[in-house]
Amino acid sequence: MGTDVFAGAEYNRSLSDNGRYVAFVEQAVKDYETFRTFKTNPDYRAILEHVSPELGLMYLNVVAGQTPYFFEILDRFKINDLVGSPQKIQYGPVEISPSTLRYVKVASDIVTMFGADIGDVVEIGVGYGGQMLILDQVCAISHYTLFDLKPVLDLASKYLECHILNSSYNTSTINQFDGSACYDLVISNYAFSELPSRLQRVYIEKILQKAKRGYLTMNSGLSNSVFKNDKLSLDELRDLLPEFNVLDDNPLNYPGTYIIVWGL
Repeated sequence: MGTDVFAGAEYNRSLSDNGRYVAFVEQAVKDYETFRTFKTNPDYRAILEHVSPELGLMYLNVVAGQTPYFFEILDRFKINDLVGSPQKIQYGPVEISPSTLRYVKVASDIVTMFGADIGDVVEIGVGYGGQMLILDQVCAISHYTLFDLKPVLDLASKYLECHILNSSYNTSTINQFDGSACYDLVISNYAFSELPSRLQRVYIEKILQKAKRGYLTMNSGLSNSVFKNDKLSLDELRDLLPEFNVLDDNPLNYPGTYIIVWGL
């Protein structure tokens, strides 16, 4: 790609803001040929779209046992594989991306825990909008707000506008948000846990403390978590977040990953 591009100052970068990721995202937003195959790019797959075929099968098995009717409508979720040229794997009669199955598993968890009517939703760290697109297939969503770096939000908007949605959405950086809105459900797939602690606290104050329900997949906060430097610990999170339960990350993606849930 050439020159590295960072969205934040050095003291204020998430782990995904590594120079190469943002540079590629900006290119994918501007250039159609790059966008057409963005899910196969190595710099992008280092951050997203890297679920292995084996892990995809484990997600599929969780979905089949937890929400069997999802298993019967897998073709509906293949909407997430129509754009970006993802790697697809044949699982029995269905060919689907393992990364899409990751989003389907999260949707299965959310429907199982909170029901299908999830109201006003906010997601912290949105990738290209795939989680929203999958939830939109099976949930009643009043409105969906996506928070991320500005270039990532541009990519997510470009991606979501390739589809016809049942719900509506808007995008925002945390600096553009005044903290006045309260959400029915906050979601984050690892992204919140990968932020520096100062930025974690801002998201907590502006969004998480006021959310009625929460579903956060975490890869920091424990002594054996993958990411340790400048991250809030689980004990610190207990003092700052609404009272929550800690659930196993099933299947276990990495050592020290877990799920924080509240509002059950």
